[in-house]
Amino acid sequence: MKLNPWTLILGMAIVTYLPRMLPMLVLSKRTIPETLAKWMSFIPVSIFSALIFSDIFFWSGDLTLDPLTNFKLIPSLLTACVAYYTKSLLISMVVGVTSLSLFIYLN
Repeated sequence: MKLNPWTLILGMAIVTYLPRMLPMLVLSKRTIPETLAKWMSFIPVSIFSALIFSDIFFWSGDLTLDPLTNFKLIPSLLTACVAYYTKSLLISMVVGVTSLSLFIYLN
C-alpha cells in the first residue's frame, strides 16, 4: 500500500497536534488543584534526568560505573560542578563538550 506523502505528513501532524491540543481545550476552563499542578511541575525535570542519566551511565550499551571505561562519568561530574557554581548554561555546555572531547581524544 503506497500512501501519498502529503497524506502521511498530514496524518503525522494530526497525531502530533492532538495530544498537545486536547488537554488545553479540556483543561482551559477548569481550575487545576494545587497538588496536581505541583506534581506536574516535576515532570520536565524527571524526564530530563532520565534522559541524561541513561546516557551518562551506559557506555557501549552496558551499565558502566568505572571511570576508566566510561569516559562520560568524570566530564559529567565536572560539568555538574561548573553548572552549580556558575549557574551559566553556556559555560556548562562548553565545559561539558570540551572535557568529554578531551577524555575521548586522550584515551
